[in-house]
Formats: sequence, structure tokens, C-alpha cells
Amino acid sequence: MRHEPEPSLPFSELKAEFDRDPLALCRRVPGLWLIDKPSGPSSHDVVARMRKLLGIRRVGHAGTLDPLASGLLIVMAGNASRLFDSIQVFPKTYVADFRLGEKTGSQDTTGSPPPDWRPAREPPLELGEVEAAVAPFRGDVAQIPPMHSALKRNGVPLYRLARRGETVERASRKATVHSLELLGFDGRDGRLEMRVSSGFYVRTLIDDLGDALGCGAVTAGLRRTAIGPFGVDGADRIDFAGWRPPSS
Repeated sequence: MRHEPEPSLPFSELKAEFDRDPLALCRRVPGLWLIDKPSGPSSHDVVARMRKLLGIRRVGHAGTLDPLASGLLIVMAGNASRLFDSIQVFPKTYVADFRLGEKTGSQDTTGSPPPDWRPAREPPLELGEVEAAVAPFRGDVAQIPPMHSALKRNGVPLYRLARRGETVERASRKATVHSLELLGFDGRDGRLEMRVSSGFYVRTLIDDLGDALGCGAVTAGLRRTAIGPFGVDGADRIDFAGWRPPSS
């Protein structure tokens, strides 16, 4: 892992080189790191650990990952932080595991089911039915962001409100699913691979898929494998030995 905090290029040259070849710039310019985040720590935990390791106060990241999720997180410091907007617009690629027959407030296996929820049917389901239900989620879609997200209401992240048992209205947001494939399914558990636009919520897609099938569905695992031209293969890993999740 590189430890120099400041790139030497003026930002105008940095941005021009980024537009020409983002991968080459990432390999050469200090202050831009590809991190393979493990499941468990939050994106903020990764940034906090990077600050401590590098001795740099101003460190940020592009593309928040939930604590449950693993995979590619782009971390930036110094002048490289100004590339945030350019990185943020890249489509992102995920592999997601899902489980039918369940529904939770967090839309994943870490949450609790709504007290009044009852499935209209129970798995197992046929592969062809799930494939047919997946098809309408390709292309332009509208999503209601989950309460367990980093979006803010009056400066407070929604996930903090959700932890207090609060629910607020959220406006529907447009996103694009460039590709969506069912990689496997055994009647209850399955795996999806997707390439989606910025601002897309994988957990919400799976929750919506469960509603469409009438049996509910939750995200059981999530890994981001790419952000635009940047892939997780070869990304740095940070030692989280002894790490404990913060109390909430």
C-alpha cells in the first residue's frame, strides 16, 4: 500500500490523465487506493483505519458499501479526493446472494421481519418463474431508497433513524440496471450478478423481487467486484484483526 498523501500533478493535469486512463493513474498517483473491504466493517471504519495507518486526517471514499457487503472501495486522500465526482458516476458491478421466503426491515439477513408481514406463498419456487420475475428489473427502474441507507434527512443518515425505530417518507429515485443475470437458484437461495448505475440499491432490488414473487426475499451476501474500469482483483486488503463493531 502506498503511503504518500499528495499527488504531484496539478488537478487540471490529474483530471485530464484520469479521463484518458483511470487505471494507469490509479497505479501511479499516490493518494488513490483500491481497497477490498471485508464483510463486517463499514466504509467509514475502512476510512478510519486508513487514517490511522497513513497518518492522514483528510481521507474519503467513493461508493459506500454496507457493513454486510464486501468488495471494492475506492479511497482517496489529498488532491486525488477531487476525483470523487468523476469516480462516482461510474457504473458498479455486484454479485448478490438472496434468499426467498423472508422479509426484513433492513432488506437483508441482519434485520427483523415486519410484525404484520405474512408471505402470500412459500418457497421452493421454480427456476423459470424466478427468471421471468428478474427480467422486468433490467433497464431503467425506480427505487425507494431503504431506511437502512446513508442518505440523510435533515443532516441525519437514514440508518440512524432506522436504528431508533423511525421511518420517514422517501422519494422514489431513478436508476439504470445495465445488466442483470441469475447465476444460480436452488428453489430458495440464488445468486445474481448485475451492473448498475450510481445510486442503485441492490438490497432494494432483491426486496422488490421478493414482493413480485409473493414470497419475500432478503440479501444474504453482497460483493462489489468493479467500479467502472476498476476491479477488485489485486486491490489492497486492510488488517481488521481485533476489530469490533461500534455500539449503536
